[in-house]
Amino acid sequence: MSRPRLMIPGPIDLEPEVLEALAEQVVPHYGDAWVAAYRHVRKNLLAIAESEGEAFVLAGTGIVGIDAAIGTAVPTGGQLIVVDNGFFSGRMCEVADGYGITTHVLRTARGEPVRSEELTAFMQAHPEARVVGLTHGETATGVLNDLEALGSVVADAGRFLIVDAVSTFGAARVAVDAWAVGICCTASQKALESPPGAAPVIVNPRAWEFLDSSGAANHGLYSDLRVWRRYADEMAEFHPQPATMPVNVIAALTVATDRILAEGLEPRYRRYREIAARVRVRARAAGYEPLADDAWASPTVTALRPPSSIRADDVVAAVRERANIQLGSGIAELAGEVFRVGHMGLSTTDAYLDDLFSVLETLSNTQARAAS
Repeated sequence: MSRPRLMIPGPIDLEPEVLEALAEQVVPHYGDAWVAAYRHVRKNLLAIAESEGEAFVLAGTGIVGIDAAIGTAVPTGGQLIVVDNGFFSGRMCEVADGYGITTHVLRTARGEPVRSEELTAFMQAHPEARVVGLTHGETATGVLNDLEALGSVVADAGRFLIVDAVSTFGAARVAVDAWAVGICCTASQKALESPPGAAPVIVNPRAWEFLDSSGAANHGLYSDLRVWRRYADEMAEFHPQPATMPVNVIAALTVATDRILAEGLEPRYRRYREIAARVRVRARAAGYEPLADDAWASPTVTALRPPSSIRADDVVAAVRERANIQLGSGIAELAGEVFRVGHMGLSTTDAYLDDLFSVLETLSNTQARAAS
């Protein structure tokens, strides 16, 4: 079988214009041309983040940025509140464990967001935890947290907010400065619609006062955002980052972010919401139930429970066999219970969606006839 089309929660199938940037000859990660290119992509990222702060692009996937954010904001022996909406948000605890940080976990039911009043009460119960980590969109469950409201309650409590926006940045609004996000972490291979390998990190301009007051974390060089700031300041015109960069991946990311800004942020966010709603309507009509309620549904990924007579993993296998489309299986405690549909980039087009639902409808209709 040929390479499948991807409707997983990332990475995604890419536009030819973005792929072409990967095929260009490699350029040095220093000097005038690189400085101009790096400045361009950082400007784009800040525009998407609605921030006047700093944008750094770490080499790696989203967990690299989350590692850097936690490692910079919380010293060994410190405390961190983690909002756990599912497998990926819960990984913040693993990062913290590696740094010798104590975590206090606010766990929501799978498919549920965290409410502002829950987080407020939890922060009150843990006054020594100065930093809160949460995920904007949880790809294991298809839940979108209300980041604007949560940022407000974290700020009101005098805490510092780290946000994992890996699956939402570029498809849903993330207003870093206005919503009091201290550090926002994302990745290139999802809603930014470019290849894996770049982990943008946005630092709110007001965040540095807190980060500098946290003391020396002693958590290495590459994962210390203060090191990235120093290179961006002291070597701005020649080598504005502390290591070799994945230059072709960043070139592709630049093309992709140019495309995003050319589309316009609000039209783009509206388009993503409409596509997600269409997926959910068609899924319900075919007998598949979204795990997350419409009120807090992610615009980029939908977790679906199949009809009781169909196994979730059998759905994934059938869609691969009949439509040559790869879906995401359920993960962690949801393994075997749900399957996950990514709707980002090319997978938002009718060519993908119609082929997917042709199989889903056939499966449910066949099972219905067999049961009658």
